[in-house]
Amino acid sequence: MLQDTRFSQADRRTPLGPTPVPMGAPIDAEKMHALMVGNVLGLDPPQHTKIRRAAVGRFSVRSVRRQRPAIAEFVERRLDEILAAESTADLFEDFAVPISVFAHCRMLGIPNSKVEEFATIFATEELKFGDMLQFAAEVLDFKGTDLGEDTVSDLLRSELSGPEQLGIATVLMGSGRDAIAYMIGTIMVSLLSDPGQLELLRREPERIPASVEEFVRFHAMFVSTHPRTVTEDVTLEGIDFHKGEPVWVSTVAANRDGTRFPEPDTFDVTREASGHLAFGHGVHACIGQQLARVVIAEAITQLLRRLPTLRLVEATQQVPMAFAGDLPTYSPGTVRVTWEQHGGKELVGDNENS
Repeated sequence: MLQDTRFSQADRRTPLGPTPVPMGAPIDAEKMHALMVGNVLGLDPPQHTKIRRAAVGRFSVRSVRRQRPAIAEFVERRLDEILAAESTADLFEDFAVPISVFAHCRMLGIPNSKVEEFATIFATEELKFGDMLQFAAEVLDFKGTDLGEDTVSDLLRSELSGPEQLGIATVLMGSGRDAIAYMIGTIMVSLLSDPGQLELLRREPERIPASVEEFVRFHAMFVSTHPRTVTEDVTLEGIDFHKGEPVWVSTVAANRDGTRFPEPDTFDVTREASGHLAFGHGVHACIGQQLARVVIAEAITQLLRRLPTLRLVEATQQVPMAFAGDLPTYSPGTVRVTWEQHGGKELVGDNENS
């Protein structure tokens, strides 16, 4: 379904029916047009191809790896601040969210003066399309006189029209930031609840980049992809789909497919987990998946190295939770942790950077 053109993402009808969408700032006809022509989450080729091509340059494997030193430096600095404050923290709000915001802003080119505003406007629980569009328009105006080596600057240099630039910029700002933060917090809940796997990664941190595939296979934030609409009668695997019907594809179910992943409900950092669908598949696969891999690996690596006595105090997600909103999306909840302080500093073993 994810690669079959008979399942359209443009003519989108959610199986839940219409859901109210908070607007915030007013959306005039021009901004509404921008969402229509630039929102890759609601387009099919060839318009989707045109928009995505203009946005993907900074998100290639090679480009993202060049960002690793800056990301690593920020993670280290954030841990310094947490360790200097007290011996407890919420790994989601205090650690994962700031890291994800930093990486997102750096990749997109959001100016430092607007980072705090970005973090507020694009928090998942409070998304308002009017505010998002207005913020994106302001960033595009700002960057228009100060082009740099970032995604927004690439959009401004591209052949996209003004509305197309605004539409895709808004979508990029609103996509992926909280998913990365969710992953970091939720992965640590699993590791801190499984001493064997935790110690394995502490002893062999070189495993962590490869383990990211198992991290995201097991901990996908989105229960399904965005809904598709059937454009003509289709039969797949003996199931009839009729023109006009809405369809949700459960990537979580695919990631727990026992014919593809033995013992799929077991979290195993040694598993060869490539081929999962945590980042989607086909033309609508996540643009920022390489960035997610780098940020998650760096965050987990530094946490395990610098806090050897880290332990879980409480995690909201350890008991059943409602979905985070109208769409089937998981919330990380609170991830409260603590550690032992030694002479005002966390014991860090033989780490020369301690």
